[in-house]
Amino acid sequence: MFFLVFDTAGNVGGVLLAQVDAEGSGSQEPCAFRELAPRQFSTDLVPAVAELLRDHSCRLQDVDVLAVVAGPGSFTGLRVGLSAVKGFAEALSKPIVAVSRLAVMASIPVLDGGRASIPVHAVLDAGRGEFYHGAYREAGMECLGESKQTVEELRSQLTRLGGQIVASEPPTLSVLQDFLPQEIPPVGARQALPLVLRSWQAGRFSDVLKLDANYLRASEAEIISRLALHRQQKTASRHSKADGTSDESAK
Repeated sequence: MFFLVFDTAGNVGGVLLAQVDAEGSGSQEPCAFRELAPRQFSTDLVPAVAELLRDHSCRLQDVDVLAVVAGPGSFTGLRVGLSAVKGFAEALSKPIVAVSRLAVMASIPVLDGGRASIPVHAVLDAGRGEFYHGAYREAGMECLGESKQTVEELRSQLTRLGGQIVASEPPTLSVLQDFLPQEIPPVGARQALPLVLRSWQAGRFSDVLKLDANYLRASEAEIISRLALHRQQKTASRHSKADGTSDESAK
């Protein structure tokens, strides 16, 4: 069986072609991999797929499963990867396996010999002082929750839940240094392959019509709560300034 795995979630992307036996229990080494340069996903992705298939005398129709790292990550990059996978799947009637980038990160310690039952927290920088946080067990297969959090919310949850923490980016490692995070290399299509195979064996397929990028936006309740807090802070600030002005006038 041939698996074609797409990753356009990070700064650098990639496309991977892998061949496994019908049970998915054979070698998980990819046949070949093509890296996609930053900011060139839309122009390089389809030619990279064509090159991979041509070099291995494989047709697109021969691919049995399409897989994609569905985010979180770059808005534009995710759209490119998801659009390609959905287009191929609809044209060829092939199943799709979508995996979270955070789940792939959380699978690394277990694949390196860690205990599958211990919660693993994967953390990515989301910009503007916020972080993508996913908590998993069973090498990325059991999701305990994913969310986009402020640094205060993240630290509070890590303190409450406990477990192992993994991160790749220096700013994230620095913010969490007192939690002793494990630094791992950035993940991509190659690191996603074991989780893709386990998801396929478990029958975890994505409907092509419902598949969307995993942006991990804040929930509506969180947005309303933060807006309300912001309004309270602005109101308090205005009152404080008004009181200060009155005091000056009184003098």
